[in-house]
Amino acid sequence: MFQRKELAQLRREKEQLVFQSDAHRLQLKSDWQRLQSPGLWLDETLGLARRHPVWIAGLATVAGALVVNTLRQPRTLMAGIGRLGELASVAFPVWRLLRRKWRQS
Repeated sequence: MFQRKELAQLRREKEQLVFQSDAHRLQLKSDWQRLQSPGLWLDETLGLARRHPVWIAGLATVAGALVVNTLRQPRTLMAGIGRLGELASVAFPVWRLLRRKWRQS
């Protein structure tokens, strides 16, 4: 079957794979804890606001107008949520188109 040298080589490879697996497991655990941290999300949001202040101001204005419009009209909450869904279905393709243009330039 296998010679002693081949078995020793297979054992070394197995040990390497186990060590790599342990290292990947620890890295995954660390990344997961970092992603669950609210501070990370806050830092990312603030960084995005600093990089794109005009877009953030525009989105805040649109969101405020939608909230005021929803609260002003005597609709049910579900109708307002449906309307936001309709607007989101239009906004996402526009966002993707703009993002492609930004990446190309």
